[in-house]
Amino acid sequence: RINPVTPISRLSADSICSFVGMEDVDNSARIIRINERPLTSVKNGFTRFASNDILFAKITPCMENGKGALVTNLTSNVGFGSTEFHVLRAKHPQSILFLYYWTLDPRLRLAAKNQMVGSAGQQRVPAEFFDNFLVAIPPLEEQEQIGKFLYQADLTIHQTEQKLVKLKRLKTGLMQDLLTNFNSIFQNGELQLS
Repeated sequence: RINPVTPISRLSADSICSFVGMEDVDNSARIIRINERPLTSVKNGFTRFASNDILFAKITPCMENGKGALVTNLTSNVGFGSTEFHVLRAKHPQSILFLYYWTLDPRLRLAAKNQMVGSAGQQRVPAEFFDNFLVAIPPLEEQEQIGKFLYQADLTIHQTEQKLVKLKRLKTGLMQDLLTNFNSIFQNGELQLS
C-alpha cells in the first residue's frame, strides 16, 4: 500500500509518538535516531506511518542518496515524519523485509529518478511510480526467506563495521602511547602491560 491511512483516533491528546525527520535516516536507508514528541505537536502537517512501514525519500537529492528506513518499535505504534517521505506498507507481514530491500535496489532508485516531476532542485517521485514499477513477486515463504537472509547480511556488516571502529580507536590510542611513551611501554625490548 502506498501512503496508506494511519489512524490516530485511539490515541489521547497527550500521547507521545515517534518522529522521524529526513535528518534521522541515513543514506543506507537506516534509522539514525527516533525522536519522541507529543501528539499535539505532530498530528498536523507531517507524514503519518505505523510500525513496520517503510519510509522512502521522495525528494531530490535525498531519494538518489538512498534515504529511507524500515521503521519498527514506534512509541504508540505510530510515527510522524517529514512530508518528503512516501510510506509503503506491506500487505503481508512476511513481505516487509522483502519490500524494504527492494526500496534499496539501485534499479528501483534509478527508475524512480527517471520518473521525478517538478522543477530542478525540487523534483519528487510521484506516488504513482510505485503503482507502475513492476517487481517479480515470489511466494510469501520465499519473500520471507530472502528478506531474512538480506537482513542477516546487513546485521553482520554492521557488526563488522562496529568492530572496525573499535579497532581504529585502539590503534589510535596505541600509536599515541607508543610514539610518545615508547621507553616506558617497552623495557629491555619487552612490552610492559602492568
